[in-house]
Amino acid sequence: MTHSSEHVRLGAPDQRRRLADTTKTLGDFMPLRLKRVMQEHLITATWLAPQIKQANGKPWSSSGLAQLQNHAIWPKMSDVREIQRQIREALKARGVPDDQLGTLFELDEDLREAVADAAMRLAHSAAMRTPNAANNYEGALAARRAKADERRAQQRPEHLPDIEPIEPAMLTPAARKNFALFRDPFADDVQEAKDVYTTPDTRYVREAMWTTARLGGFLAVIGESGAGKSVLRRDLVDRVTREDAPVRIIQPQVIDKTVLTAGQICEAILDDLRPGVQVPQSLERRTRLVQKTLLESSRSGNVHVLMIEEAHDLRVGTLKYLKRFWELEDGFRKLLAIILVGQPELKAKLDERQNFEAREVIRRCEIAELAPIDDSIGEYLAHKFSRIGADASKVFDPSAYAAIRGRLTQTRTPGRTLSLCYPLVINNLVTRAMNMAADLGVPVVDEDVIRQL
Repeated sequence: MTHSSEHVRLGAPDQRRRLADTTKTLGDFMPLRLKRVMQEHLITATWLAPQIKQANGKPWSSSGLAQLQNHAIWPKMSDVREIQRQIREALKARGVPDDQLGTLFELDEDLREAVADAAMRLAHSAAMRTPNAANNYEGALAARRAKADERRAQQRPEHLPDIEPIEPAMLTPAARKNFALFRDPFADDVQEAKDVYTTPDTRYVREAMWTTARLGGFLAVIGESGAGKSVLRRDLVDRVTREDAPVRIIQPQVIDKTVLTAGQICEAILDDLRPGVQVPQSLERRTRLVQKTLLESSRSGNVHVLMIEEAHDLRVGTLKYLKRFWELEDGFRKLLAIILVGQPELKAKLDERQNFEAREVIRRCEIAELAPIDDSIGEYLAHKFSRIGADASKVFDPSAYAAIRGRLTQTRTPGRTLSLCYPLVINNLVTRAMNMAADLGVPVVDEDVIRQL
């Protein structure tokens, strides 16, 4: 007899028991902010627990640390204040800032509510048999979320306003007519090298990628979403073709980079350099074949670069393996350069204080960051409009540029500013502004239009 999912077969007593068990579990779940801080800084319990010594001189266990993280249960035979001191010292050595160290042992209400939502949904799935039951549950859930949002809003300092997200939009026909445009300046906006807008910062990163690909090295290109990382990757590929350079670019096609393994990297190298070759099952033989293939290609005059996008998703273990690939050589000549492309989370993974076990690869990796184009918004938009034969000065009042920067900038603390002035974000904001200007019937986008977004 085949079985369907368990909740189909549960009777009313089983449903009540499951709900009671879930409620009890949620009541016991009292996560401390320590849990979130460790996750944020990529610090594992297996690393932290042995750093903490109990009153009997023995190191703390990972399970004991998990009890503290999830249920606020302290070891019975040790001084709580001494345990707290050791945890703070260990985390401080891994780069955790003082403001987070000061709240490690407070209850994490946000995390508890998030887990409660998920667990309650699971517990109620068996009971959701009638529309009324489902509606009542969803209503209660929405009410609890609204209350949590209100509490978080009250706790947020007034001088730290949120940067409202900018939803993507297409330029409307009315906007194109209003500004006499026959094309959308932001649609398919990079078709060739001259379409790439560059600042001194972008030019540095662009040349660093080219130098690494041609001469070897280990480079991480880091930037926020929309900063232009993918454009620079495409530019490198195009430049290799345009200049007929003897560079073989290897790009693993695994979509989920969290599962990318050393074996799959070997397969990517073989597929790109020797299409159709039979890949050995043994990792040892596969690695030997990779080295032989790279050596033969190198002696034929080629250089090779392994380029991995979304590298912020790579596991630390995979990062460690990259050093082995980078060390493949023919005498003094390296056989494979490496370029990682990822979001700021990659920079955290390449921080030796957070991932000391990966120090061998971290110390060999150069980091190039893409900064926001805060002071170049006007030049950027002029570039975008000129490529379609339009004049940006006829679309934007000079006051709009400062307003755009203000809309995408937030002062966190004195001396610390968060900027989202990246090309993709600017594109989305400006498109919405142009659509609004057309709806309002105004001839140009000025600061008043930007402020209404």
